Amino acid sequence: MTNPERKYSKYERTRIISARALQIAQGGPVLVKVPKSVTLPIDVAKLEWEAGVIPIDIKKKG
Repeated sequence: MTNPERKYSKYERTRIISARALQIAQGGPVLVKVPKSVTLPIDVAKLEWEAGVIPIDIKKKG
């Protein structure tokens, strides 16, 4: 899960959301309730980001 206390850079946020969107596009399970108006995997991944349920994190070096 993404760490809710951690501040992610815009690049880290983009990498996490795009990796999750790829998983969803390839048939991965969706972890939030999605309105019928949302159809694109990237939009679903953004909803998951806002809910804080994306099961991906980034480890920083050093």
